[in-house]
Amino acid sequence: MKLLVVVDMQVDFVNGALGTPEAVSIVDNVVNKVKEEKEKGSQIIFTMDTHETNYLETAEGKNLPVEHCIRETAGWKLIPQLRPLTADTKII
Repeated sequence: MKLLVVVDMQVDFVNGALGTPEAVSIVDNVVNKVKEEKEKGSQIIFTMDTHETNYLETAEGKNLPVEHCIRETAGWKLIPQLRPLTADTKII
């Protein structure tokens, strides 16, 4: 069985707090790849960067003082284009 790992395709990394035009530009390709692999029966795993509300107090937060991917916020969620594709997948 094939495995596809989709890494941190979250709102804050695509078009949110740390988003970039380059990240936005790959969305269609990522969505198409996930659809293709699902049709083939591949296992799909989505990773999600996750921080807590004390992010700015952490070592990472002191070096990158931009709140992002705070658990349960809009920026923490997978981009809307991928959400419908998460059935029968693993999110870690």
